[in-house]
Amino acid sequence: MSRIIENPEQLILNGAKEILYNEGLEKFSMRTLSKKCNIALGTIYNYYSTKEDLIVELMTDYWKNNLYVLKNIINSDDVLYTKLNDIFNKLSIFVKTFKDIWLKPELYKNPNCVKDSLIQENIYMEKLVKIIETILLKEAENNKITLKLNSYETAKFVLMNYITMIQMPMFKYSSFEMFLKELL
Repeated sequence: MSRIIENPEQLILNGAKEILYNEGLEKFSMRTLSKKCNIALGTIYNYYSTKEDLIVELMTDYWKNNLYVLKNIINSDDVLYTKLNDIFNKLSIFVKTFKDIWLKPELYKNPNCVKDSLIQENIYMEKLVKIIETILLKEAENNKITLKLNSYETAKFVLMNYITMIQMPMFKYSSFEMFLKELL
């Protein structure tokens, strides 16, 4: 009689995360995952047809968790610039962790994996823009700021500058905040 596994997909994802985060991508295989989760290899393949599919799902899950954290900032009672600073700080941690875990050359050998992960990345970036836009619109609605440009374009401007500052830290966040105060 076969054993019943409660929530096998979550078991697979949790086991995969543990292997990936602790041992790295080079030690990650479907067989290793099967042993880690104590489930049949075929069960894993029922959920994820390739290792790359599973990796993209893990990446997507990682982004979803970060978005959940960032969405909580929208409803905080903090002032605009504190919210924006919080988003910058959380995004900074996310990007640094993302680089350490996900930006490995061996992950990008498969063109389908690259394509699928880029699609998910674009979805994630769009959601980040919407989070920033929501914060800006709430502030404008309460007459705390005046949007001189389209809210969506302003949110994209903020996000792209955040990413640039994280990747090339020669420009301080405090200086960027002064520019924002002039812009808004």
